[in-house]
Amino acid sequence: MKIDSLIKSNEEILGVQREILRILSKSNETTYPKEAIVALDTMTLLKLPNSLRETALALYKLGEATAEDLATETGRKRGIESAYANQLTRTGYLKKKRVGRKVVFYIKKSHAER
Repeated sequence: MKIDSLIKSNEEILGVQREILRILSKSNETTYPKEAIVALDTMTLLKLPNSLRETALALYKLGEATAEDLATETGRKRGIESAYANQLTRTGYLKKKRVGRKVVFYIKKSHAER
């Protein structure tokens, strides 16, 4: 009886995981126009997950930064900060530019920066 219950629970968990993967794969397909920058106001920051919020707040503090700079500020690994900053860029909260071989992330503050 317990094994049947565990198997059923496991199947439910697998179903939820499949649904999450389906949703994530759809969200990864979403592309945003380069000019679709969304303001990072207080309410928007509060709606972000903690991980992304920490990256965004570190970038506010630094002005513009590489993933390495963000990692130093947040205490997380560079690869994690790069992924978070790129996710914020894809969703339109940040912009990025190349400076030599480095990618610098920044927050677009006004329409004049276009």
